[in-house]
Amino acid sequence: MADQLTLIAPADRTDWRLDERTRELGRKGIEAARAALQEAARPTAA
Repeated sequence: MADQLTLIAPADRTDWRLDERTRELGRKGIEAARAALQEAARPTAA
């Protein structure tokens, strides 16, 4: 079996939680990406 790396906590104990503004920007980005994928999947007029 392969060895796994041991995860360690950062020394500065930084809070890794995202704030609401960052979450909202992420949601908007995902929404835009989904819309672009739907648009690209539509058949083109011949």
